[in-house]
Amino acid sequence: MLSRIDLYILRQVVTPLLATLGVAAMLLLLERMLRLFDIVANQGGPVGVVFRMLGNLIPQYLGMALPIGIFLGIFLAFRKLSSNSELESLQASGLSLTRLMRAPMVLCLVLTIFSFGLLGYIQPTSYYAFQNLQFELSSGAFGASIKPGEYNDLGDGLVLRIGQSHDGGQKLTEIFAQKVRPNGHTTTITAREGQFLATTDGSTILLRLQDGVILDERVNEGPPRTFKFKKYDWQVSLPEIAKFRSRGGKEREQTLHELILKPDGSLRDMSETAAWGAFFDRIIRSITILFLPFLAIGLGVVSKRQQRSLGMVVGLVMLLTLHKTVEFAVASANLGSTNAIMSMAGPFFVFLVLTFWFYHVTAHVVGGSPLAWLERGMDSLGGLLSRFSTSKGDEATPAGGAS
Repeated sequence: MLSRIDLYILRQVVTPLLATLGVAAMLLLLERMLRLFDIVANQGGPVGVVFRMLGNLIPQYLGMALPIGIFLGIFLAFRKLSSNSELESLQASGLSLTRLMRAPMVLCLVLTIFSFGLLGYIQPTSYYAFQNLQFELSSGAFGASIKPGEYNDLGDGLVLRIGQSHDGGQKLTEIFAQKVRPNGHTTTITAREGQFLATTDGSTILLRLQDGVILDERVNEGPPRTFKFKKYDWQVSLPEIAKFRSRGGKEREQTLHELILKPDGSLRDMSETAAWGAFFDRIIRSITILFLPFLAIGLGVVSKRQQRSLGMVVGLVMLLTLHKTVEFAVASANLGSTNAIMSMAGPFFVFLVLTFWFYHVTAHVVGGSPLAWLERGMDSLGGLLSRFSTSKGDEATPAGGAS
């Protein structure tokens, strides 16, 4: 059971965690939303598909932001506790840093299980759904609108041009349509106005035209025939929409067990480096969450005389470096140039060594600061720059006085 102190620490952690996830997701989604609106507008698809595509991107961005949010949440919570002397009071009452880690560790254990489900199963299916929506948008499965003023090729030899569209597409004017059949039979229609009407079968649509002319040309049958009409219904066959491929064509679309098991249920051979690389990538990114409390507390606990936030910078750099090196290892494994396990184990081992060293210095060395050497180096560099700027100012003073 969690005590009141554990619940208090948990509240301190959850607030910045949720804020970080919310801000990161909002920024990433807003940036992507602008591009999706441009794509949908150019393809003539409905606006609603943008929000469906964004919904499928949320798991992708959540997987990226979750480790950073957890690190910042724990880091800021323990930095606040140490800056306000609350941590000193808790330790004076007999609670060690290891004991105070109980609430963050429970939280990270739950989020690790969630991350396995997110990276292993939710992300692959949502990525496939996003690709499917992109395909349907480009193939016209959403019934992309006919652009006025342009010649629109509807397939099967049919070309349609609408001069102007009124009342949200309910009224069309200055209509030109031409149907060319394989045997050379050509039908050309012009009409003052018209409208599209739905049919019951769903495979055709009715184009109701008013006040127009039909020009019918047949090969080797003399001059073309011309007809005038007041109202004419033309049944137009809708183009056949291609089907999207089945899921699993890429490693990103395969779930965790699909990456290591063949369709017959047997274990994949280790020579299939692309699948194993994607598998270990998701495993490492998930279990990294379990070690974030050690990293965040090791860098977040500071003394009152320490004012810099070097720990936050170092922690974020370590997380991003691990993410990019593992990402590079996956790309190399896809090319078959490296062993997936060995290329990922090295960066992950270095990350763990640094993480536990930071925590050991903070928790078990009296007055210890794992970044003290870095702070001294920055102080020395700052003093050197200060002396350099002062000497430059002293050299410029006599010249100014002589004038």
